[in-house]
Amino acid sequence: MNSPIEDSIKIFVVEDDPTYSKFLNYVLSLNPDFEVHFFNSGSECIKNLHLKPSIIALDYTLPDMSGEEVLIKVKSFNPDIQVIMVSGQEKIGTAVKLLKLGAYDYIIKNEDTKDLLLNAINNARKSIRLTREINTLRSELSEKYEFEKSIIGNSKAIKKVYTMLEK
Repeated sequence: MNSPIEDSIKIFVVEDDPTYSKFLNYVLSLNPDFEVHFFNSGSECIKNLHLKPSIIALDYTLPDMSGEEVLIKVKSFNPDIQVIMVSGQEKIGTAVKLLKLGAYDYIIKNEDTKDLLLNAINNARKSIRLTREINTLRSELSEKYEFEKSIIGNSKAIKKVYTMLEK
């Protein structure tokens, strides 16, 4: 069973439209597990990456830089941050390019945005949990099966045995 700390997730929302920000704030505040931070420019978001968000909902068109530029900087800072692009831009080529650059999802602003965004956040959240679980299990397995600590010997033959046991 997960603890509340493990269930809570830090989300950055980068949106320059005040009305749309209020809408997203309302929608995301309905879930008490979401710790949401709002920014109205790409540079503000980048300056605050030290707060370690798990998910960023990122507008494609920002006043100071493009969403693509922010995506590239976020991914170079930490490739594990899931970035969901939210845009009025309906060009498929743009969506494909952003997904190739590492965006987790691409959502077009319309009447379905709320449901699509919540679905994308929940899917990203599951992905994050699974990644954390896999990393924990890998760590536990590597500790459990470090044969060199549990078997005494340093000869060529015993090192060969270590290699076979690891396989």
